[in-house]
Amino acid sequence: MKLPRLALLSILSIWLTTCQLLTAEIVGQQATYPVMIQLDLQDETIQATPVLATQQRVIMLGRDGRMWDFAPQNASNFTQLATPFRPLRQNEMRGDLLAEFGNGYDVTGTGNYLVVHPAGQKDAWANQFESLFRSFQQYFAARGIHLQRNEFPLVAVVFPDFKSYQKYAAQDGMRVSPGVVGYYSGETNRVALYDITHGHHDNPLWAENMATIIHEATHQTAFNTGVHSRYAQQPKWLVEGLATMFEAPGVWDSRNNPNFRDRVNKTRMLEFLEYTKTQRAADSLARFVATDDAYYKRPSTAYGEGWAMVFYLIETRPREFAAYVRTVAARSAEDVYTAEDRVRDFQDAFGSDLAQMEAYFLRYISDLPNKM
Repeated sequence: MKLPRLALLSILSIWLTTCQLLTAEIVGQQATYPVMIQLDLQDETIQATPVLATQQRVIMLGRDGRMWDFAPQNASNFTQLATPFRPLRQNEMRGDLLAEFGNGYDVTGTGNYLVVHPAGQKDAWANQFESLFRSFQQYFAARGIHLQRNEFPLVAVVFPDFKSYQKYAAQDGMRVSPGVVGYYSGETNRVALYDITHGHHDNPLWAENMATIIHEATHQTAFNTGVHSRYAQQPKWLVEGLATMFEAPGVWDSRNNPNFRDRVNKTRMLEFLEYTKTQRAADSLARFVATDDAYYKRPSTAYGEGWAMVFYLIETRPREFAAYVRTVAARSAEDVYTAEDRVRDFQDAFGSDLAQMEAYFLRYISDLPNKM
């Protein structure tokens, strides 16, 4: 049945509230509900389930995990479908991906992943993504962070060259250069990358492919297992700090790299130590935690600082870090995450004396070279 916009929003708001009360123990990004809505949004017709519905904002999820975030006035022709919402099964999504990418590509399924890749290259890609997912699970389980089951099959798309990757990225609204080997899209819920070795995986450049897989798959896994929320604002230092932490072999492959020094991302450590010697202002921890500005104004140093902060907290205060991650992930998508709120959440988890914490943090990171 077709519904007027205001009536639909009213119904969705009441219905979502009821469902959320019944599933209050579920973190927001895992809570999808059986209702299925069809609507026209700009130049496409979508079928999806609502996860947020207000007069200002609607968030909906498709059966493949794609997210639409829009103002209600931008949509039209609302219809509630008789068919209930259900995430696509892996075999259903595999068929859709084969149809989407066509000749020249295969789709390989593993326990949690569907990997679209150049035909004949199954072993080079699919097992890498699945192995990283399991490493992520094991790492956080050992540190008291319970991961939720991913609701949708995780999709990664590997292109054989930059040109095809660039064309696909443009459809995602992404402008990429050859130096941007891959990315995770929160809207499509996919990782996309291109093979810089052009199928020659004995090429030394394969290590750069692997680094991209690790970083972007960490984002994807974190946003699909409740470590981060796909809907609510998340601190960029936490999101990027976690991904850069996983770049270290001792984190993503601890079985073969069991020593403490293997968990240190040496590149990021050196970046941060150089920054502390030349540019970092005293007492700047609160400012770094409060906003994402550093990642836009000084990205060359922000990534190192984000790594250092996450590494310090998870190595020295894992219980408090786990509580902090849960707090941030559980935030409502309706709320703006102000600088004051960010600092307050941080202090609630780690203590109110930020000056003292900053001193401990800097001392710990400065001493890392002595432990290598």
